[in-house]
Amino acid sequence: MPTPTPMQRASTGIKVLCNKLTYAFVRTVHHAPEGGWLHSDKHWYHFPFSLRDKVLWSPFFSMWFYATDDSAMECMLHLPDYEPVNWVAPKPGDVFLDLGPYIGPYSLIASRAVGASGRVIALEPDGTNRRHLENNLALNEAVNCTVIPKAAWSRSGEVGWYHGAQPVWHRVNEGNTTETVEAVSVDDLVTQQGLERVNWMKLDIEGGEVEALKGAERTLRTFRPKLFIEVHKTDLALRKLLESSGYCVDKASYDEPPDLHGWILALPKAQD
Repeated sequence: MPTPTPMQRASTGIKVLCNKLTYAFVRTVHHAPEGGWLHSDKHWYHFPFSLRDKVLWSPFFSMWFYATDDSAMECMLHLPDYEPVNWVAPKPGDVFLDLGPYIGPYSLIASRAVGASGRVIALEPDGTNRRHLENNLALNEAVNCTVIPKAAWSRSGEVGWYHGAQPVWHRVNEGNTTETVEAVSVDDLVTQQGLERVNWMKLDIEGGEVEALKGAERTLRTFRPKLFIEVHKTDLALRKLLESSGYCVDKASYDEPPDLHGWILALPKAQD
């Protein structure tokens, strides 16, 4: 997908400005709706002009993105308001595994940070999310990122797949489900890709983080990557696994106490 032309940028910019001015006025004369402004039909994402399917600029990320829906816009425009994005700090030459990239904010951050001597590998099993991810990578010329159409899990092979109400909530489901996707363990992925190092692993897989790390035992032991993990009611099991793998929790933040949902930065313990 090519970068927007100056004419396209100007047209979209005018619509964004008009929407924001209208939104500011609406909020001064109306009470907030029961579900909040974000889900209101008067939110600036789509009133008076729909921004869906437009290419927008993210000031925080300094990147283009494809505005496929409200979730994508909220992610690329306001993710730092929700997540400790600044904990993720890969360096030039690093290899970064993005497990559960969605539309790619962390893949894009890592791609820019690791540069031409580094590499990003993103595992996205959902076809729609993967298409939007690939579009966003192309928009920003992230040529050092490889997208693989598989889920991260404790074993390689076919696994059940659940479609959440929002595209960001899709996940592996080993229970009763009629849909399946192909999964790969991190250890198998490292072998298949011929990786000689892994410096970072980011996991946002809607409760599958413990299972995915079980499939990364050799990778954690051999390469000792830094781990940025979104926690989905798995805190206790996750911390136990990290401890047994020689990791310590360096930072943790939760928005649904007691420890139901949040983020962990885990670092390898110093070895004697």
